[in-house]
Amino acid sequence: MRLICLFVAAGLLATAALSMDADESQLETMVLQKLQGNWKAEKWIIHGKDTSEGRDNRSYRIENRKIVFVADDEEVGHATFEIDVSDKPYKIDVTYVGGPRDGQTLPGIFRFDDEHFINCFPYPGDPRPTSFESTAANRYFLSIDRKKAD
Repeated sequence: MRLICLFVAAGLLATAALSMDADESQLETMVLQKLQGNWKAEKWIIHGKDTSEGRDNRSYRIENRKIVFVADDEEVGHATFEIDVSDKPYKIDVTYVGGPRDGQTLPGIFRFDDEHFINCFPYPGDPRPTSFESTAANRYFLSIDRKKAD
């Protein structure tokens, strides 16, 4: 009898784990879909300082798991990314392709708030941010972006 109970319990746990994986996969698909398109920063906070320096002429485009950085309507850089939506805040790892940062990966966090994509990255070489607060001490780069009309 104990053996039967053990098998039933193991089966229920396996089914629950598969269900959680399926839910996480669906959530990842929905989040990836929401990320697709052209984005423009509305606000940058760098090392605790609100700045617009260099922001006005920059945007980026997300296509699948690729990012194309744009300045003055010209492509100026590329990156790929992976996301982890298993916990909040969501995690994103952006890896630059080509250019002076080729192969460099920045571990970030992100969330959505109404119409905004809020993302936060560390100073290169520092660990993943733990909050959406940029200070001089933590040296985070916080960007509040809005999807551009196509």
